Amino acid sequence: MSQPASTPARFAPKVITPSDEQRAIQVASERTIIVEANAGAAKTTTLALRVAESLARGVPTHRIIALTHTQPACVALQRTLLQIGVARNDVGQLRIQTFEDFSKDILKGIDDHRVDYVDENEQLRTYFWDAVQRVEEDESERWRDELSMPAIGDSWFVEEFLKINTRLKGTMRDVLERDGTRVSPEYAESIGIDYTQLRVYLAYERIRRQENADTPKFRGEADATYDLARHFVDGENVQGLRNWPFTAQIVLIDEMHDLNFAMFRVLVEILNTSKSFFCGMGDVDQVVHEATGADAVFMKNAIEEHTSRAIKRYPLTHSYRFGKSLAAKAGRVANKPYSSNAAHDTRITLQTFTSNEECASLVIDAAKEWKRTRRNMSEFAILLRHPVQSVLMENLLIDNELPYAMSGFESYLKRPEVLFIRGLMAVATDDMQSLTHEDTREQVLTALHFFSGTRIEVANRPEDSQATLLADAISAVRDNPMFLTSFFNNQVLRTAEPHLQKRLQAAQQLAATQSGPTFLQDFLKALDIQSIINEAYVSKDRRAEALSNIEGLQLAASRFNSAFDYFSFLNTLEQKQRDFKDSKRLQIASIVSVKGLEFEHVLVPHLTQGEFPAANGTSTEERNLFYVAITRAKQQLTLLGHGERGSGFLGRVGGEKKESTASVE
Repeated sequence: MSQPASTPARFAPKVITPSDEQRAIQVASERTIIVEANAGAAKTTTLALRVAESLARGVPTHRIIALTHTQPACVALQRTLLQIGVARNDVGQLRIQTFEDFSKDILKGIDDHRVDYVDENEQLRTYFWDAVQRVEEDESERWRDELSMPAIGDSWFVEEFLKINTRLKGTMRDVLERDGTRVSPEYAESIGIDYTQLRVYLAYERIRRQENADTPKFRGEADATYDLARHFVDGENVQGLRNWPFTAQIVLIDEMHDLNFAMFRVLVEILNTSKSFFCGMGDVDQVVHEATGADAVFMKNAIEEHTSRAIKRYPLTHSYRFGKSLAAKAGRVANKPYSSNAAHDTRITLQTFTSNEECASLVIDAAKEWKRTRRNMSEFAILLRHPVQSVLMENLLIDNELPYAMSGFESYLKRPEVLFIRGLMAVATDDMQSLTHEDTREQVLTALHFFSGTRIEVANRPEDSQATLLADAISAVRDNPMFLTSFFNNQVLRTAEPHLQKRLQAAQQLAATQSGPTFLQDFLKALDIQSIINEAYVSKDRRAEALSNIEGLQLAASRFNSAFDYFSFLNTLEQKQRDFKDSKRLQIASIVSVKGLEFEHVLVPHLTQGEFPAANGTSTEERNLFYVAITRAKQQLTLLGHGERGSGFLGRVGGEKKESTASVE
């Protein structure tokens, strides 16, 4: 790879003709290059060309390493290599891995026993609640008044903890900055973490690392990368590490803009212990994982600062995903050069609305029009900035019998407060026909447990933790639907606070004796659902979101003869949704969850100042989210902006204005 860039390529790909930019990257002779690529600019294809050129020049397959962030990205690179003509046998021998899988392989050389790897966050919940119990029982706690401990089953607190766990391990801020400092509310604030969450995190890590033993008890998502990076941060070196790539000649990183400190620390060690040629590929305007520690700084001068390498930068500006119209708009949003080599153009449409109801109706009209043309519904994507924005849309999609799939967050019908209501009604009528699927029953039992503040008591098991007892109850209700009634009567009602017990019994009595169109409203009033939500959730934003979900539930149920009919309908709908082929379901997704994906038609609603960009978001991350959203579109991009309080992003994009004639049904 030491030939000048003008040297002709030795690998000629099948199917495609590389652009001048791609060809320059394919044969680049500098030891360390970073490719600054635009969205849709065929980054994976360009990386594949770099790999293929290396093979053509005699680099052995086992001396090439390509690291990505996700397994689908690994598969995409392997598939692209085959498509451009690399031999299948060679592709199979290349070391194409996620950072996490690479770290797992390396850690096998220093772990002194087999470590359990936990792939699902659900499996981590027991350890999390054990950590909560440790914090609650810690008699040495000096700032107990600063703690806001969660009730067992608080799914929101668990979700927030998992985010913080990922962020602290990605940034390694606690490891890098504490340096003997006492853990206090002031210290927690200095690293941007809630004090309670930090205490639980540290207790959780002591459990995971077996009180700081050499080998942890288990590893969850991203823990292998963190543990390997910490090995180096703690002053250890690579000597004695089996499978370490000392002889690597080619190292490549895809989606380099998503690197966090832990990943970067591992990469630095690879670069400093090998004589490899390095190529990193990324787009600094797609940094939308700040919550996991992703930082554009690692695409800038960080490599030069931590190694003896000089960086040569190459551009990759031409989009193959979308046409010239959208390329020009994307360039304006990101403030950088952009062009398109796509054979098609991309239609950009702007519609305005004056209410959330009208916005939802415009979304459904667009979906119906897409379906009318008999197109693949999975190629129609609705990208949301906030989960609560799905409520009205989901109701209208259900009314219009339009199947949909969710990505990045749950349907509002599966959010805890709605499941709590569904569970209470099923128990009150002793009818489990509206909770057919075992996953739904598990979620309902968890919601009943959480909102009622239940303390589970089981004879002959006084020493078992609440987390263990809850896990057993979940297992029982998955096997037997009628266990839900037993759990409610013997645990929820028996251990609830007197004021809540009265409200639960009043609602139960109402459900057993009343029906009709006003039933759900009366049922929620008997429960005093707002008080229950306020007691359950600490976050004001989460309270507001929960109440919006309940309002959406009431609105949807009002179209049926009774709430019971509606919940029966929901159960049938759940069954149908599972049976639908993926091609029949349109997509409702968070923007972060679709990064790296593309769709024929992308619709971005609720472009209202204060919503998108969000009032509590940073200007850079909000802009990057918008940039990612619009650059997922191939053939068509539809933007829905508020007529009076339109998002500032609309001025940068514009588009063909279409008269808004939403059909509110």
